[in-house]
Amino acid sequence: MQELKIVLCQEIKYCGLFDMKGLLPYNIRREWSLQRNNIRYDIVITTAVNQKFIIIKASKLVKFSKVYELLSEILKYECLYDGRFFVMNKLEVDGIDKSVDIKPYMLSYYSGTRSYFILSQPMNDTVYKRGFCAWERYNKQVLNVNQMFYYIGFSEGITADLRLALFSEIFEPLSEFLNSENKIQLINSKPTFERKEKCPACGNNYKISKPSDPSFNDKITSVVQVYGLDIFVGDDVTAVIKKIVKTRNKMLHVDVEKQDTLNKGQCGFYIKKYVELYRMVVLQEIKVWNTEMNEELKNSIFKFNKEFPNLRIKKRRMH
Repeated sequence: MQELKIVLCQEIKYCGLFDMKGLLPYNIRREWSLQRNNIRYDIVITTAVNQKFIIIKASKLVKFSKVYELLSEILKYECLYDGRFFVMNKLEVDGIDKSVDIKPYMLSYYSGTRSYFILSQPMNDTVYKRGFCAWERYNKQVLNVNQMFYYIGFSEGITADLRLALFSEIFEPLSEFLNSENKIQLINSKPTFERKEKCPACGNNYKISKPSDPSFNDKITSVVQVYGLDIFVGDDVTAVIKKIVKTRNKMLHVDVEKQDTLNKGQCGFYIKKYVELYRMVVLQEIKVWNTEMNEELKNSIFKFNKEFPNLRIKKRRMH
């Protein structure tokens, strides 16, 4: 792979497969282009049933690493709509199959088989491209958060309770970022505390008040209240978040004796809602979220809740 990175090439072709028994409702083809460092990249993406084909052709010879980096970004951007990765089946570099050389170096989430709800892509290629460029800017701002999302949300080999605990960690930096962008206001349920100080000039004692930092629970709640009402509709959000925080504390050894946590089935149920919440946040941030996506998400959540009624923590009916 190290040698391949510096090889000059002009075209790569990616063939991905999402292996499943049923068929996916895909029939999408889009053609667009990008200009980077005086090089034009013509891009064709075709998604049909359970396969995805991506062709990137540069206007002149360029290092393979540059084209591969663009391919990686496209795969992650497509995943925001697809809710899954199409695992590499074949990758050609200027017509030569390099799959065997590249596969060991691809990050684990690209070969993950976990899937979430499908959301419609923008019909217009210009809107799609504008969303991609906005996503690249967003990714630079919250790179670590984004990497956590893909690793924890899609990689294999993580138990449901640990996956939920790790995914919860995303909401601390995410809430701070959204707060800095004035997209949410951080809730702070903790009381202010007072500290005694001594005046250096006159020697008299006085008290100053200082607000406490928002709790982990507060930060998750702040995001859910703005973005997650349709996702957690009918759920007892306060109880859910409290149990999620307790599960996180137990799994990450903050408090291994913690009780009243979610069971493994509930962890699997709510990790799915967590992933959908993050996708919605990102798609809104890059300004491609629309009413059609919102209706698709609401319908998918309704079916999901109906399929797993025993895993939900529902609101109690008021009599």
